[in-house]
Amino acid sequence: MKMSLVVRTTTKLMSPFLVAYAAYLMIYGQMSPGGGFQAGVILAVSVVLLIVSQGYRSVKKRFKMREVGAIEGVSALGLVLLGLAGMLFGGFFYNFLKGWWSGGTVVLFNIGVALKVGAAFVMVFYVMLRWVESD
Repeated sequence: MKMSLVVRTTTKLMSPFLVAYAAYLMIYGQMSPGGGFQAGVILAVSVVLLIVSQGYRSVKKRFKMREVGAIEGVSALGLVLLGLAGMLFGGFFYNFLKGWWSGGTVVLFNIGVALKVGAAFVMVFYVMLRWVESD
């Protein structure tokens, strides 16, 4: 089913703002309610919104399953390495960068969680829509 021109144009215009808000939550999530999980969900919603409005095939060309899986795997590895690096400084997930900038390792953790959650939700949506190959 094709969406109207107004819906397709609006979603193309709104997706960058959703991604920008998700980036804001990733970076400043430790200072206010929000953080990595919420930013990841917003990232996934921007992709899902494009899938619903533009069609599965056209979005799948830009956000390939292999690339989304790679983002999920690399972010998971980054989270594990961040946790293990903290052990060198005193404890698992220890905030060893606290004095360098405002959030320390919490910012890095939020970014890793956001990428992991966003990629996982997009992959789940891809799997659910795998049988829908026609628009």
